[in-house]
Amino acid sequence: MATSNRVVIFGASGNVGQFVVPALHKAGLEITVVTREGSKTTKSYGYARTASTDYSSHSDLVSIIRGHASVISLLSAGVLELQKNIIDAAIEAGATLFIPSEFGHDTTNEEVLSLLPVFGAKAGIIQYLQEREKDGLSWTGIITALFFDWGLPRGAFCIDFKAGKATILDGGDTVFSAANMDDIAASVVSLVTDASARERYKNQHVYVSSVQTTQNEILAVAEAYVGKKFALTMFDSEEVYADASPQVLPVLQALQLSKRGQSDYQARVDAGHNRFIINEKKDVRDVVEGVLKGSQL
Repeated sequence: MATSNRVVIFGASGNVGQFVVPALHKAGLEITVVTREGSKTTKSYGYARTASTDYSSHSDLVSIIRGHASVISLLSAGVLELQKNIIDAAIEAGATLFIPSEFGHDTTNEEVLSLLPVFGAKAGIIQYLQEREKDGLSWTGIITALFFDWGLPRGAFCIDFKAGKATILDGGDTVFSAANMDDIAASVVSLVTDASARERYKNQHVYVSSVQTTQNEILAVAEAYVGKKFALTMFDSEEVYADASPQVLPVLQALQLSKRGQSDYQARVDAGHNRFIINEKKDVRDVVEGVLKGSQL
């Protein structure tokens, strides 16, 4: 019988897992972390059980999942199709909740789906989950857009704090939502531990939003903090959308920052699309300055 306080996580060594696993542990969950056989990952969690699989053996996956009520997939973009094997095993093992490897841009938006193959792959997994709902496994997809506090020091928002320069898309005034890592982790904990939240957000996508901001607002905070103006390059995002073979990162950045407003989740929710599981509306200055202090700038 699946136990509600036991959760099994596939792909926990990545960026999201490094925040989700400790948050689940802090919440008192019994955790099993699953790695791929032969994986060279060095990330480990001393408080978690471990298991390994090559994902091809249905019986192995069933054995690993059995006894866990919740199954979380944090698999990377290149192996998303393996989630179908996990879903099949989760159903046989008696799990009741599956959280797929979404954690990014809004794959419920048809304009987004055509831009990169990874978005179509994610949508295909959701379609498969919808087909298997009748077998007793519910699911919730978590949409975050680009990771805010994690992505800022890594240039995800086209601002290089160390070099003092920025590429501004479409004037820089497009409003967008973005999620901090602790809020992303909190959304997972809520679904796993709170039966009412699990029922409320059952079989649909939800949004996590920590801030609602613009590129220019982030830039202004950074310039005030370091006491100097950044060197700016102005960029028309339509160049990215017109590229027949776009690179992944520019597309992800354009979806976040361009005038098309694809990551203005407040507007989409107001229009009746899905809902927020976390909507913090944190002070952008506090987050950006915290990141800058942590980066010792």
